[in-house]
Amino acid sequence: MFFPKIPFWIQILVSLLLGLIFGILLNPESGFVSALSLKPYLPWMKLPGDLFLNLLQMIMIPLVIVSIALGVSSLRNLKDLWSLGSKTLVYFIFTTIVAVSIGISLTLIIKPGNHIQTQTTTINQNIPSTDLDSKQESIPEIIANIIPKNLVNVWSKQQMLSVVFFGMILGIFFLTSRDSGAALKAFCHSLESFCLWVVATAMKLAPLAVLGLMSYAMVQIGFSLLLGLVSYIGTVLFGLLCVLIFYGILILIFTGKNPIRFLIQVREIPLLGFSTSSSSSVLPYSLKLAKEKLKLKETVSDFVLPLGATINMDGTALYQAVATVFLSQVYQVDLSPLDLFLLVGTVTAASIGTAATPGVGLVILASILYTFQIPIEGITILFGVDRFLDMCRTSVNLTGDLSCAFIMDHIWKETKPNEKN
Repeated sequence: MFFPKIPFWIQILVSLLLGLIFGILLNPESGFVSALSLKPYLPWMKLPGDLFLNLLQMIMIPLVIVSIALGVSSLRNLKDLWSLGSKTLVYFIFTTIVAVSIGISLTLIIKPGNHIQTQTTTINQNIPSTDLDSKQESIPEIIANIIPKNLVNVWSKQQMLSVVFFGMILGIFFLTSRDSGAALKAFCHSLESFCLWVVATAMKLAPLAVLGLMSYAMVQIGFSLLLGLVSYIGTVLFGLLCVLIFYGILILIFTGKNPIRFLIQVREIPLLGFSTSSSSSVLPYSLKLAKEKLKLKETVSDFVLPLGATINMDGTALYQAVATVFLSQVYQVDLSPLDLFLLVGTVTAASIGTAATPGVGLVILASILYTFQIPIEGITILFGVDRFLDMCRTSVNLTGDLSCAFIMDHIWKETKPNEKN
């Protein structure tokens, strides 16, 4: 941290605001600088952010593996693994279904698509490739690919479901073979300590990284495009706010704790998520905060948070639901009650295992649009503001993971030492 006497969350918030101001002023639309003269400086603008993200991503895979392995091994037996795992999965699926339902309901009520003309789809945007034949996999293929054939390939492609699976298998080995796995487990403890040291070092760059990333994002987005889709943006943001309120209600019901206090305690995490647009990149700091500030049991945080960063994407699911219904309104494609019911299931399934990196949501959205026969070129309407909304939904994704860990820490009980498997 550059100013150790100033609270970290204030440094991040100030960096976000300064980045927003600088980005708007430096955007060619402002008239202060031309696009041609600004172009050479854009890579330098985001350099601190790239360094920050690279440091976190460098240790992300090993940290996820050892965190899950040590989290599983710290359980008393396989019964504990089943108990914690089943409760966590039920929570993730339930909150995702609620988030999707909120998104669909709000879009049907507000009808933001009625304010957009279909001619807008002629906007010339460079959207990501959405070759569905190459992107789509059958359900059996998805299940089979969870088991990694090549760890090096999994590592390089950051296939998080496979990484989580490997970590769980390693943890089960530690749990069932305590003596023969002692040396390897000790190495994992050392590796975890190293990864957390890298996180602490990277955090010193965070304020400057956030400033650069936010400035770069606003230069790329443009303020006028944000205003042009204000109804759609407002629907997504209101939906995300409703999801946060829902998390607060769950925390109040299951823990009896003040949800406002919880949000204050974890405030750095959504701020970092907003600036990086990557749940996986912020995961190392989430683990650190859960143990040091929230005082959660390591067993719970090491198991729930890496799993949540992989399969719990409530913010992304809500966004995809809103975007699908929004584009159906733009193109006047009627969605029947059955279609809406299927949309809940489709979006919930699609959000599980979505790569926790920027921009992937658009490719997933394309496959959902294809399923419901909504013109895929409609993505061009959304592409210009996707980066901003990606930042917002990542903040909710991260908060959802922490809320789950917080709740599981209170409701899950380990078996007593004298209980058998």
